[in-house]
Amino acid sequence: MSNNTLFPSAEAQWIWVDNFDDAAASGQFVLFRKTFELDKNNDVLPSTSTTPIPLHVTADTRYRLFLNGKSVSFGPCKSYLQHWIYETVDIRPYLRPGRNVLAAMVLRYSSTHPGCLSMVRSSVPGFLLATNIGDLVIHTDTSWKAKKNTSVQIAADSEWDPRFGPQFLGINERVDGRLTLTGWQSVDYNDTDWPAAVKSSPTRSNSPMLDPRRLFPREIPALTEDFGRFDGVLPVPDESTVNAWTKMLRGGNEDTCVEIPAHTTLAVVVECEKLMTAFVDLECAFTSSGDVVTPSIELLYSECFEATMEDGKPRTKADRTDHKNGVLYGSRDVYIPHGHGLNHYSPFWWRTFRYVRLTISTASDPLYITSFTFRSTYFPLNVTTTITTSSSFITRLWDVSLHTLRSCMHETYEDCPYYEQNQFIMDSRSQILFTYLVSRGEDRLARKTMQEFAASQRSDGLLETYFPNRGGSISIPTFSLYWVLMVHDHMVYMGDEHLVRRYLGRVDNILNYFDDRIDPEYGLVGAFDSDSWPYVDWVQGWFTPGLAIRGVAVPPAYYRYKKNGKSGGCATFHSLLYAYTLIKAAELCVFLGRHDTASEYLTRHSKIVSSVQKHCYDVSSAFFLDGLIHVVGPDSPKSQHVQIFAVLAGCVENTEAQTLMRRTILERAEHGLAKASFSLAFYLFRAASEAVW
Repeated sequence: MSNNTLFPSAEAQWIWVDNFDDAAASGQFVLFRKTFELDKNNDVLPSTSTTPIPLHVTADTRYRLFLNGKSVSFGPCKSYLQHWIYETVDIRPYLRPGRNVLAAMVLRYSSTHPGCLSMVRSSVPGFLLATNIGDLVIHTDTSWKAKKNTSVQIAADSEWDPRFGPQFLGINERVDGRLTLTGWQSVDYNDTDWPAAVKSSPTRSNSPMLDPRRLFPREIPALTEDFGRFDGVLPVPDESTVNAWTKMLRGGNEDTCVEIPAHTTLAVVVECEKLMTAFVDLECAFTSSGDVVTPSIELLYSECFEATMEDGKPRTKADRTDHKNGVLYGSRDVYIPHGHGLNHYSPFWWRTFRYVRLTISTASDPLYITSFTFRSTYFPLNVTTTITTSSSFITRLWDVSLHTLRSCMHETYEDCPYYEQNQFIMDSRSQILFTYLVSRGEDRLARKTMQEFAASQRSDGLLETYFPNRGGSISIPTFSLYWVLMVHDHMVYMGDEHLVRRYLGRVDNILNYFDDRIDPEYGLVGAFDSDSWPYVDWVQGWFTPGLAIRGVAVPPAYYRYKKNGKSGGCATFHSLLYAYTLIKAAELCVFLGRHDTASEYLTRHSKIVSSVQKHCYDVSSAFFLDGLIHVVGPDSPKSQHVQIFAVLAGCVENTEAQTLMRRTILERAEHGLAKASFSLAFYLFRAASEAVW
């Protein structure tokens, strides 16, 4: 049995190419085609009607759909197996009398390879489509043509530079234009030698097993694809080269193309004034003289210029626009043009860049770059909030903040559009709050985010740290508390009783996880499970050797308290964040009239606060310590983090809270308080506001 009952067409079949080896590479591309005829007098054509003709489409893993050579849909929207998304698009504007063709390119990430961590895939690849054009019913079945696209390869893992850290994406391409099936999206293309598609499903006849992909319509709007031009080219020794590239980038006519002479290797860096998430579009041409050696173009996408990492030097970013002293590092696409007219290269997935370095090598023939542009892609955020200020700094800060938010809003919120493109709970909470602020009533991506994390809840009550993902990841327990705060934020800004009621059970499960780990001796949150990462913040000096990633970004006090020969936890931050979340969870319960549960949460909160005051406050310094005072002593490391949440959780109030926050901010260095990072600084402002209020 399939889950197509949730898809608008029960007849549509998941299809694929025959004899496909899913384990052959981390990612592979497959092409599909279906031609059909429309009579010129058909009343569904755009000239006779404007009524939408919906087409529903999805794929495992990603697709781009064309109708008569025009791109009409790109997806499916990121989600997870039990909530697999299909898109619906109006195809009427693209239809024409006579012969029409639907064509799709599908990127399949292997189910046996880690590949792109933010791209979920099932055990079986597939493409699924259905539409009714008047009386004509079109859906995917074995009448479609399917062919593997051998011209595009996903770059091998070995090509990744490990100095960047782990390889999260794996999206870069090696494209041989000589193997490209030119015009395969068009009506006139001859596909008679393409084999028929085959059914692709993990289900069996008369079996109660369902396809793991449970289909749902897309909840958020399609991403933008807006035309854009680069802002310039960085100086190279030859001024005429700069002038030629500048004219080409600005566009105009055919006389603006750039000629790269034969037997030449040229590196040119083009720039944007701000970071972009976009599909680049490169057009070039050359006339082949028949040589075996052909030109090649490498595109390196980089966030910034930085200090060299050669000879084992650590990564250092200072002036990120210093092209005179800095070096560009980044991920790379490689394109080999063909010698038969105009070439066009655009990556299947969008890239993130401030700078793009093109390294062009020619053979015995010159190569002509005729155009280099991009299509920026973001969630279509409608900004309704404006600010007016006499401070040029605040104005610039506002503009940068808005652009940063947009750059991390696509089909999910993202911690980083460049390296990971993963949706983390803590990051997403801050991004969602800013979304509420700048766009009145906009909560579509926020709702999707909350729903996805809710669906990731584990048997122990915690949520996945980042989600969607193609498998379990190391758990950061406190991130689940930020999800509770996320639900509370939505209550405050949107007042949706149904949403709060839907998630209150999951809130209770999360809070019970922390309650189950209260140390009976000290009344504080003790040690987490050994496969967890007790992450708090990226702080210089927060490193405990011998624990790999679990020893990084964790207050050392967490590992100093030993119980039964193992870490006993009891880091003050974990208890305070739990206590603060209990306050907000109680407010959720009051909102729904569940006062008994609210009272229970507040009782837990009071106990935690009392324990922190008793075991973690140093009278001599008048600061809260990062851990138990009898374990770490009065000279224990202290942090802004603990003082922030001591105020937010109500450990100190009124003038005491004001004094603590004033000293936390103004006397941080004097008292050796670890500094909160940019992301935790948000909570510093909240605590300062709470203290003043």
